[in-house]
Amino acid sequence: MLIRLEHNGRIVHETGSDAISGELVIGRSHACAWPVPKEDNVASSRHAALFKKGKAVWLKDLESTNGTFCNGKKIDKKKLAVGDKVSVGNCLLCVEPDRGGDSKSVSEVLVLSGKGRGQKKPLTPPVFTIGSDPTSSLVFLDMLVSRRHAEILVKEDASCWIRDLGSKNGTSVNGMPLRDDKERLLKDGDRIACSHFEIEFHDGAVKHSNKQTWLRIAILGVTLLAGLGAYWTYQRLKPSSEAFLKGARRLAVQEAFDDATGEVEKAVTARRAASNQVAIEELRRLLGVWKYTLATWRGAQAALEEGDWVSASRSLGMLQAGKREAWEWNAKATLEKERATRAKVLLDALLQAEALMGREDFGFDELSDSQAAVKSAVDSAKAGDALPAYLTRLSGQLNTVYGRQKALLDESRQMEQALDQLKEPQPPYPEIVRVLEQACASKEPVLKRRAAILAEPVKALAQSFSSLIDTAQEVRRMEFKKAASITLELPSVDACALDPRVSQARQTLEKIGLNLKVKAGQLTVLFGEVEKRAGREGDIPRFLEPFQSIETLKRVMACDSLDHALPKRSRTEPSGEYDRVLGIEEFYTYLSALPEPVDAASLADLPFISVLGQARQLFQKIDLFMAFVQQPDNQWLLADQLGQQVTRLKGLMEKRDALVRVMVTKAEAAAGREAIIAGGMAARLTTTGEVQIKDKAAEEWLAAELKALRASLLRLNEEYALAAPARQIEIRTEVLKSGLPGDPVIRRMWAMKDSAAAAPGRP
Repeated sequence: MLIRLEHNGRIVHETGSDAISGELVIGRSHACAWPVPKEDNVASSRHAALFKKGKAVWLKDLESTNGTFCNGKKIDKKKLAVGDKVSVGNCLLCVEPDRGGDSKSVSEVLVLSGKGRGQKKPLTPPVFTIGSDPTSSLVFLDMLVSRRHAEILVKEDASCWIRDLGSKNGTSVNGMPLRDDKERLLKDGDRIACSHFEIEFHDGAVKHSNKQTWLRIAILGVTLLAGLGAYWTYQRLKPSSEAFLKGARRLAVQEAFDDATGEVEKAVTARRAASNQVAIEELRRLLGVWKYTLATWRGAQAALEEGDWVSASRSLGMLQAGKREAWEWNAKATLEKERATRAKVLLDALLQAEALMGREDFGFDELSDSQAAVKSAVDSAKAGDALPAYLTRLSGQLNTVYGRQKALLDESRQMEQALDQLKEPQPPYPEIVRVLEQACASKEPVLKRRAAILAEPVKALAQSFSSLIDTAQEVRRMEFKKAASITLELPSVDACALDPRVSQARQTLEKIGLNLKVKAGQLTVLFGEVEKRAGREGDIPRFLEPFQSIETLKRVMACDSLDHALPKRSRTEPSGEYDRVLGIEEFYTYLSALPEPVDAASLADLPFISVLGQARQLFQKIDLFMAFVQQPDNQWLLADQLGQQVTRLKGLMEKRDALVRVMVTKAEAAAGREAIIAGGMAARLTTTGEVQIKDKAAEEWLAAELKALRASLLRLNEEYALAAPARQIEIRTEVLKSGLPGDPVIRRMWAMKDSAAAAPGRP
């Protein structure tokens, strides 16, 4: 046999009894083998299960909340038989005969519209195609039919499945559109619409009796006319099946369905019954549907009057799943259908509202939407005619729920507004905690529970926020190592997951904590480099004092190192003020590399770092530190002790800038090596490379001046080799007075001067 689960007339799951092995669980949980649609709010998570015992298929209830009903009776366990209809929540489990049938029986379709109306087309396996393509099994030459519109798949068990092939105007079965690439099992009598063309499916496993019996009787009467003459006369006087059918329909209009069924049974044996066999079967089926619909509707009304919302919801759900024909026994039935629909809308609004208020993770917006739905239902109940008796209790319950929702919304609004403040850059945590504690004392249980769950993580966040404030203060107090060791006691991720704002606030605090640790570490390094060279106090570091001494600068400009003996590169002490302040090798290496920057490797083996070199290193470290603290997101650092250090270092940089301006002025006013020394000091002290001398970049101007000076020195050096001893002394004196101590020409003349001093009488 075939077992099918339907919801609102749509097939959800289907299987054959032979395919069942183990336990097949039905319910709302995604872990179930047959999960019901999410719209079904009556079924339990694990509602019922199918299993086999021998060759028989059984269904058992899994202690569901709302029970399992077979043919209207509640069951715990039942052996399934063909024809059983079992309610599982708002779904219907139908048991039908197996569709294997006789291997010689071929299913077919009857064309109901178009040029081929009345034709029957056999469904030959494996595929029966429908479309406007002339090669299709069934051709509809119409612009509204796609070339490959739909196809019917004939399986090995003779079952037939239809699917749409992505047609423009769609395919439907009994008025229900098919989804793309989704197969649907066809049942005998299903009407298929391809655009506006209709065909009817005839299952080969079902016997169709459409032969005209009176023709057989006529043929038989020819041979047995004499013997059956009297019987024929009797049959002519007997009431016709049409008369009984007409009486049955009249009784159906009066809702006397049992009496109407009796009339139909009389029609079976009445005159011309064979020719009316289809009408008899159809009316018999409809009477059963109508009787079931009316009984179910009356049961739903009784459940509504008693306040049994679960039973009422199940009954109304089954009525909604019925086809249009289920409400067509008289004109009043259409009105009853509208009333049933109205009752379903009101009941759904109530059940959904109560389900939402029973949750702890509902949102303020969800509650507002639910209240709007309940208000709409309340207004709908008041509109129109007087409220039916079966809706009185439901209407009262809706009003009660609406009042609870209104009170809950009023109390929740303040808590929601407080939680919204968690999105602010600096949330007022004490105020938020105060509001949550007030909500914990609410008389509304659901709000009280939710506030109690949120209060603990928010309090932990408030404590963490306070720790971050203290840590930021430690950073501004320059306690960098202490700040870097901060450990936040944040609430767990799961504790914050109930509300996205709390979860986001936790992520924000965690990010701020990590950021503070990183900044404390960066400041430890950046300010540590500055502190190592300039300390934490004083306007002028010790090694910058020479730039403030006029006497020292005069000796530097005069290159007093030339008055001493030529120093060795392995010396550990400077030779004169020029060497101490500028460094003989260091300063000339820097100048000779211009306009390109000096290679750090060329300065690596110097005997010591000059005062100017130390100053440049200091100002480079200050530049890095100042660039960091002056970033837009680091403005909060400019306070307390750290702010004082920034102010001190700015003053130091201003003194540097003043010295640079003095040296630029001197370079522009002087000439020769004095101009080069002044310009070199200005360029070396400035780490940004923006010094201008005579409207040129300092580096370019210095390179040109040094080139000109060296050209004159090289000419004198060439002359020295050919000059007389007296002239050689003059050339040597001139070179030493005009050149820089680190120049190779100067060093040669310097060495010769030292030799002459050591051996009197030599030039």
